[in-house]
Amino acid sequence: MNNNDFVAYLQPAPNGFRPFEWRDVTGRITDIKVDTHSLHLRTVLPPGLYHCRLEMKNDSFDMKTANVPMVQVPSGKLESVGPWDLDHLNHVMAMPMARTYVNGKLVGGLWFDMPGPVEMEHSRLRAEFGFEAGIGETELKLEFVERDRDRIDWQRIKFLEIRKDNRSFRELPPLETSRPRVYLNSKDVDSARERLADNPEFNRIVERILRGGISGEVEFDLVCLAYLLTKNGEIGKTIKQTIVEVCSLPTWSRKEDPLVMGGDNDRGISLKLYMTALAWDWCLDVFDAHEREVIKNKVGTYLQKLFDFTVLQRAYMGCPSPEPHSLGTWNGVAIACMAFYDDLPEARKVLPFFHGLFCDSLRLFPKDGKNVWVTYFPFHLVRYLAAAHTFGGLRPELRESSFLDRLGNAMLACFHAPNSQELQRGLRTREHRYITAFLNHFHPTPGIQSIYERFVEQERQTAGDVVWTLFDLLYAPRNAENPATFPHAPFFAKDIGMISFASHGQAAITGALYAGLKAGRSVSFHIMPHNREFVPSLGGLQLSSEGSPVLVDISSYGLDGSLSNAMCFEDGGIYTQGQYLNGNVGPEHSSYIRRALLTDRFVYAHAIITDELHPKHQVRNAERIVIVDLLTGALVVSDSFASERPLRFATHLHCSGSVTELGDGQYRLTGGQANLIAGIKDGDKGLSDDEKGEIVVTILNGMEERAVRIEEPAWHPTYIYGLNGMADEQDIKYGRFPRYKRWRLEYESQVKQGAFLLALTSKPGEISAQENEIHFSENVSLVFGINEPIQIFDVAAEAEAIIADKTNRRLALLGVCTLVKGEAAIAFEVPVDMELEITGDGFHGTIYAPSSHCLQSAEGVSVSEWEYAPYNTRSHSPWKANIQLGR
Repeated sequence: MNNNDFVAYLQPAPNGFRPFEWRDVTGRITDIKVDTHSLHLRTVLPPGLYHCRLEMKNDSFDMKTANVPMVQVPSGKLESVGPWDLDHLNHVMAMPMARTYVNGKLVGGLWFDMPGPVEMEHSRLRAEFGFEAGIGETELKLEFVERDRDRIDWQRIKFLEIRKDNRSFRELPPLETSRPRVYLNSKDVDSARERLADNPEFNRIVERILRGGISGEVEFDLVCLAYLLTKNGEIGKTIKQTIVEVCSLPTWSRKEDPLVMGGDNDRGISLKLYMTALAWDWCLDVFDAHEREVIKNKVGTYLQKLFDFTVLQRAYMGCPSPEPHSLGTWNGVAIACMAFYDDLPEARKVLPFFHGLFCDSLRLFPKDGKNVWVTYFPFHLVRYLAAAHTFGGLRPELRESSFLDRLGNAMLACFHAPNSQELQRGLRTREHRYITAFLNHFHPTPGIQSIYERFVEQERQTAGDVVWTLFDLLYAPRNAENPATFPHAPFFAKDIGMISFASHGQAAITGALYAGLKAGRSVSFHIMPHNREFVPSLGGLQLSSEGSPVLVDISSYGLDGSLSNAMCFEDGGIYTQGQYLNGNVGPEHSSYIRRALLTDRFVYAHAIITDELHPKHQVRNAERIVIVDLLTGALVVSDSFASERPLRFATHLHCSGSVTELGDGQYRLTGGQANLIAGIKDGDKGLSDDEKGEIVVTILNGMEERAVRIEEPAWHPTYIYGLNGMADEQDIKYGRFPRYKRWRLEYESQVKQGAFLLALTSKPGEISAQENEIHFSENVSLVFGINEPIQIFDVAAEAEAIIADKTNRRLALLGVCTLVKGEAAIAFEVPVDMELEITGDGFHGTIYAPSSHCLQSAEGVSVSEWEYAPYNTRSHSPWKANIQLGR
């Protein structure tokens, strides 16, 4: 461990004279005062930020005190779920909270981190926080709030460690002194006014504003733009009234305790800062001198509040992160700093800190451009990037990004793949257009203009009209191009462990397989201890048919492995089973895609989920292989496991429609309730709840010792469905939520090992199986290699599997160790994948390998130089070479 940043290590030192005595092991801090509920330190430190970590002793915290009663569906009974970070029913922190004072000033409430399974097992908590030391003596005081004093005190703390903080301040000086300088520079205003003067969409927005459409019908940033370009007095009065009213409020949180999550520290505050910033930067002339002082006082107060809180609450939104709760909060603060840069000293102090957080966070985004929520994660990021580029110029630390390079094509490729969060947000194209318009103007991507036009066309087809945004008007392509076509080629997001796909044919089956660190590998070692939003992947499947979601994930409060379209062990099986959020779970407890090969027709992916399972189950290996036929949309799923002790083992598939038995081991699963899935936040999306779309499930390896159970799963709907929102309205009759059906294939008794082989197709009979060979349409088959070489076309291969197109004499070989044809032979030190075309007595094709030094021997076979292709879309492996036998 590198201890160059180490400052102090404090721990309780009780004795017979002073039971509450503490000491600093290093001797750096000697002025320490502790009683039951407060810790008081004084020391002289070099000015800067400091990073603190504390941990409780084992068996010192009752986790049940952090649980919340939630309504279970379909029973309607209340169940204790947790532990939680925020008890949103009673608007208090479920985790303990300590008021934190620095030099006598209250800087915020320190929330303890969400515990992980290890902390829960040992009944302890931990916390990370930061503080800022100035010139001279620094005084730090932590005081547990009154409601927590019966469940935590300072004698239960094992240690408090203080180190120098590695968060960086990065200057972002303004490009020019004139206004505006956020999203537009002064030189851009006239050209924008001229360009939009005859724009029908912009003129309709102006008309709606003049009709009183500001309340919910028109976004406030568009109202500000309308005034900037038209100088219409009525619009100016609307802006003046709105901002003066907001800045005259006593507080912006309107909560009794502004220190709790969602108080003076979250996106709600940030949105008010964002609104006020654009009004100040674009519409300053509508305010008189007194109003300007009111606005500056309020903004200065909240810039300091958000800075203090972000420095303090290091584990929740104070460290580099790709998640939207943090980015959304930073966004409003940073843009307000730009708008008030010349007017408030707080703005000049705070902007470098938040600019540093954005710069460091951008490096954590997946390099392949794909997020787990493809639009929602980068939405706040690109709003900041556009503001920073206009304010400070085209900054290299913000432009040089592999993530942004690939983002436009990733969004297009993944558009049809079902994603529960994207579906919940309803019409997704607003965010798609927002992001592609940004890329078009600030980070050009080949083909981005036609990608933008595709999203415009898609929203017009889906909704009948397009709701234009600020970025559409400012940054979208000016000359319409032909819309890009949605690609059928699968998109393999290596960073986040996801493959999305769309079939070529009439079946129109689209889907996604998840097995990996959903936030991306870069973030996995930087992730916040509460791991917000990153639910375990488990090799889960989501499928749509004819544009309607059929296999869907269930969004539940409380992590539950049994609610995934994946394998289920006992009651779910995951390492975090039963918790509200993941808590402190490291990247070692994640699934991953071990092998993937994407051919012209097939996707083959091998996912390992063993490490996501709880150790108590003693599972040695749990694996899922998925083969997708892109021609027909048909899938084959192979699930298998082995453990040290007998377990209840099953595979689950969930749909929002119905499950019907067709006979002969076949079942029909349908989708539906689209409006209930998509309309939860903003009401009716104009979608239907009718049963739509279908998938036929066929059990390929028989029913011996196996059974199918059809049931309604038990889950805890989130408050946005209308349940669990008010403590006195917990009856199920208040809820508006989907009703799901579970298809469960299970062993009839506990087993130490088991395997299921399933086909998921658009109609019955598309796929059949015989022993270790699976038959697809058009004379194509897949053979699993089991204990002996596979022989096809006079080729013998030690391989995990081979997909053979017998008509066109093409092979896709997975996990090849040796390949022999006649007198020619090739061997590899590590398994590789290959695509081959058999021609007469020879063959030619491509090798995909994890290493350029994998070749062990080659007799009569030529192999080209190795080419490094880390973002190769055809294979999991980053190296490839050509192979040839004969002419």
